[in-house]
Amino acid sequence: MEEEQRSPVTIDQESGQSQPKPQSKSRYIQDSASKILHIAQNQGLEALIQEEKPKLSPLDRAIQREKKLKERRQRNLERIIQLSHKSCKDETAGDPNQDWLYRFFEMAQDIHDASMQRLWAQVLKKEVTNPGATSMKALQILKDMTPKEAQILQKAAALGCSFGNDHSQKILVGIHAQNSIFSFGKREQTISVSLGNYQLPYSSLLVLIELGLLHATELESGEIDLSPALPLHYQGKNLLLQPMSKGVHLLYYRFSPTGNELCRLLGNRTNQQYHDQLIAMLGQKFMIQTDVNSTVHHAV
Repeated sequence: MEEEQRSPVTIDQESGQSQPKPQSKSRYIQDSASKILHIAQNQGLEALIQEEKPKLSPLDRAIQREKKLKERRQRNLERIIQLSHKSCKDETAGDPNQDWLYRFFEMAQDIHDASMQRLWAQVLKKEVTNPGATSMKALQILKDMTPKEAQILQKAAALGCSFGNDHSQKILVGIHAQNSIFSFGKREQTISVSLGNYQLPYSSLLVLIELGLLHATELESGEIDLSPALPLHYQGKNLLLQPMSKGVHLLYYRFSPTGNELCRLLGNRTNQQYHDQLIAMLGQKFMIQTDVNSTVHHAV
């Protein structure tokens, strides 16, 4: 069964923040006190650190601050709704659970980052077109996730694939092969790819593990049967793998159920460099049939 085609969601490297206008170095660099004053003014908390004596009472200042907070939350939700509505293409809709919607808006109102707002917009659309697609647990992880952590997930999701009848997402990292007793060299052979070459060093894997999105242990598949060919799906691309010999296993990291949910939200995004390296690695132990029915064969 082919995997669904999913439009990708982009999480910007700069977290969707607007870039400052060019200015002289002396004006651009601020001391820490000035920065804290600026933050306090944005949050309505500058009363005791400004030179002038505050004109409003603490209660009035609290009411004013609460009003600004509500305005910001309202703008956040309206922007998420706007983005979600824009992404719709007349898909068939269902009825999201009302408790889910309540929790969604309670969490989404505090999402200020533009890139993260696009992701939350996709969550809402997904729930409207496929009620029950995103769990409460996934919402909570998204709420607590920083833009930097979301960027790491985006990079990991771009390496995600599935194989066999299990359509959960995995990051394929190598092959473990038991060579024939008649072959030259070592009896066992491990061929691997370095995820660090694709902006996903082990430190990034640890972030995903800590978030509960990736299982901590590198796993090994069972022996791949010589026949029938093993289907492998990578970011909307479909392959068939047929081992050249017995004793071939795949090595991979597995996304958790919540990690799978979020990968689906991010959509298909091919990392072409990883794709090419993956094909080269698999071609050492498999006959590979691609979407266009061509055959790739690399001799060991």
